[in-house]
Amino acid sequence: MYYPVIATVVDKDHIIGYIMCWQILRVTPKAVAQFTQLIGAGTRLYIVNTDGSVWTDLIKPVAAPFKINSMGEPIEYTGPDGLMIAKVQPVPNTGWLTAIAFSEQNILEGVNSFMKWILIFGLLLTAIGIFAAWAMSRNITRPLSQLTRAAKAVSQGNYSSPKFIDVNRNDELGELAIAFNIMTAEVYHTWQNLDNKVKERTSQLERVNKELEAFSYSVSHDLRTPLRAVSGYSIMLKEDYEDKLDAEGKRIIGNIITNGRMMGQLIDDLLAFSRLGKKELTSTKVDMQLLAISVVNELLQNDLEKDYKINIGILSPCEADPGMIKQALINLLSNAVKYSSKKANPEIEIGCEDEETRTVYYVKDNGVGFDMAYAGKLFGVFQRLHSQEEFEGTGVGLALVKRIIDKHNGEVWADGHENIGATFYFSLPKK
Repeated sequence: MYYPVIATVVDKDHIIGYIMCWQILRVTPKAVAQFTQLIGAGTRLYIVNTDGSVWTDLIKPVAAPFKINSMGEPIEYTGPDGLMIAKVQPVPNTGWLTAIAFSEQNILEGVNSFMKWILIFGLLLTAIGIFAAWAMSRNITRPLSQLTRAAKAVSQGNYSSPKFIDVNRNDELGELAIAFNIMTAEVYHTWQNLDNKVKERTSQLERVNKELEAFSYSVSHDLRTPLRAVSGYSIMLKEDYEDKLDAEGKRIIGNIITNGRMMGQLIDDLLAFSRLGKKELTSTKVDMQLLAISVVNELLQNDLEKDYKINIGILSPCEADPGMIKQALINLLSNAVKYSSKKANPEIEIGCEDEETRTVYYVKDNGVGFDMAYAGKLFGVFQRLHSQEEFEGTGVGLALVKRIIDKHNGEVWADGHENIGATFYFSLPKK
């Protein structure tokens, strides 16, 4: 393999010719090794004729390690050192090509080492970041957790003592903790004052209720004797002297006896209403189906001349005081019988509806009904929506029902339409 050495011939700064000498390319193994170290360990350097017919490693001819397909593009081939990557470039103004081949392992060794260190540093930085984030979040979430627990305790009605938050910070969380402590202290003092007032008002209300019940009982009891005398003498007068009285006298005597009987019923209702406030609940499982059947039979045996159509649905059992619930059913069914008595075909329905936390029972009739504008007065004492001439009554029955259901922590309400009918509901909580 030869290469030309060319020198110019100059005369007075003018090129007048050239001297060219062809030199054979002589390279020692040491020179090749030194040159190879310059371009990288494990590298192969070749000089090739442009037609690919002669290959040399700068020392001796060698067999072509790979086939030249294109200039400038990487070429992959398998050599003695494994997978190799080569690149071929022409030597300008010559018939030679230079080919350099690198072992892929040597190429990737640096990359792999770099990636290894990148991975190590990445994991280290991630660990440092996680620790820093944990420390920062703990620094923020710890006072927030204290605030949350204290706020939850206050929201659940735990005002037994102030829930002060100890947060020694000068940032927004510190200001929030100070504001919360001030609010908690105000809520606590307000709760104390309100609790004392509630206890005081409750005590006063209990005393008033006891006095009112005692008064009602005393008045009702004391009224019995003179009322019994008036009723008794009126009946004796009617029996012994009725034939000597004219029509007006008979009417007056009849009114006295009727009103005396009504007054006696009113006193009985007042006494029952008064006793109910003192009576303690004795809860047990009540078979509402059997109870409704027995109440219906008990009520209708005195009203056999009227053909009532009564439909008793499937009634769920409940936990309640049997005597009180029976009294409530008697009052509701008595009202249904009474207010539907003037209908040609009176109908009464008893049923219930099961809900998630309570059972709702109802008594429905097709009687005279009522105007819903006055529904709020139905369950008050002595409240009546019909005159005494239309329907007899004392106005205590529904008030007694409400008091019974209230003692069972239930609710009572009504729905009605004039001349169509009414439905009375009461609910009992499920145990």
